[in-house]
Amino acid sequence: MRHLAGDAGKLTAIEFDSELAKKARQNLAKLSNQNLAKLSNVVVEEGDGCTIPFDAADVIYVNAGATRPADQWLDQLKDGGRLILPMTARRTLSAFGTGPLSRHGAVFRIERKGAEFHARWISAVGVYPCEGGRDEVSEAALDAALTAGGWEKVARLYRTGEVPEDQCWLRAPGWALAYW
Repeated sequence: MRHLAGDAGKLTAIEFDSELAKKARQNLAKLSNQNLAKLSNVVVEEGDGCTIPFDAADVIYVNAGATRPADQWLDQLKDGGRLILPMTARRTLSAFGTGPLSRHGAVFRIERKGAEFHARWISAVGVYPCEGGRDEVSEAALDAALTAGGWEKVARLYRTGEVPEDQCWLRAPGWALAYW
């Protein structure tokens, strides 16, 4: 990720798990001390990525399955910025005995264009649930939408649930993924 940001960019990694955040900071310090990479523009924060404050971003990459896009992510996405968002629903399996791994989901690329959010399906996904990024109503709506299919036709994310039913792939309180 640091290579994508380049020397002039800034990378903020937000980790929910305190031990993983601590290990990431230690590894970052070790790399910096060994002069293996210029990493002064990389910061690791511990907290809930759905609510912790962060600067406006060109790219937000979520690496866990949410049931809906967090308002924080959409608010902090710069004009022209992209959000890579795995969305997962109820069906789970145990991953090597370490906890639930969702296998019922899809990854979307959401691009901000002014006040609009264009969305495009990227792929199916199996990924761990996003702590802080899940709610039961959105999860039920996502589960039904994934079961019905049609994700490849999604073109917009709306920050309102007031989109006509025939235009929606998924509708939940306060947001919708729609065909146009």
